[in-house]
Amino acid sequence: MEEEKKVEFRYPLRRDELDPNRWRSTQAGMWAWLWQRISALAIIVLLAIHVTLPHRPLIQFLLLLTVVFHVTLGLRVILLDFGLVNVKYQKALIGGLAALGAVIFVLVWTGVY
Repeated sequence: MEEEKKVEFRYPLRRDELDPNRWRSTQAGMWAWLWQRISALAIIVLLAIHVTLPHRPLIQFLLLLTVVFHVTLGLRVILLDFGLVNVKYQKALIGGLAALGAVIFVLVWTGVY
């Protein structure tokens, strides 16, 4: 009979408990999830600013950058949810999509300006 792998379970922090090094063991997928939520809020704010102050290159730059970032993280979720990429390759997927997003951003930005 094969030995069962021991699963390490980490209890959540309790109220008033401080662990400054806890973020080091956070999985890449959790950071991607968190940054996608932050970028969604940033898109809402930048879109409101863009509507009130149209034709400002800095606002357009930040809005495009945030949208491309949000889309690349969304593609990560789609690829993982449909089982097209195994979860163990998540860091490579994030890196590859970030590179693809950077190329798309440069192509769109240079095409606009």
